[in-house]
Amino acid sequence: MRFEKTKEMKITVLPEQEKMLSSKKEIRKACKRKGVISFDIFNENTLVGFVMLRKFAEHSFFLWDYAIDYKYQNCKYGTIALKELIEKLEVEYGAKTITTTYISGNIQAKRLYEKIGFTETDIVNADTQREVNMILNL
Repeated sequence: MRFEKTKEMKITVLPEQEKMLSSKKEIRKACKRKGVISFDIFNENTLVGFVMLRKFAEHSFFLWDYAIDYKYQNCKYGTIALKELIEKLEVEYGAKTITTTYISGNIQAKRLYEKIGFTETDIVNADTQREVNMILNL
């Protein structure tokens, strides 16, 4: 996988997945903030995914938005790219901790994060949904 810095999400997800991500407008706005990094994810020359992270403390990152284009879902790109992203964060950015959340009921996200090694820390009742917080200590 190859990660190229970007300032917007160019991939497409299924309509029911859109509510689990920030909107494209919110992503463009967030990418202008200090401490936010985002990447297009390529498999060779094919754009397959997008990731946006926020550095919130020394050596600590929040995995804010992570998605694989609907055309490439269920092809193992999500797992492969996330493993390689974590390695990149360790080597190039000195990451020691990565946190993330997923919306309660999103079984695909839960399974992916647990497969990588994230563990649940707590559940937060947001405005209209419950979010599950997870952490990965490297």
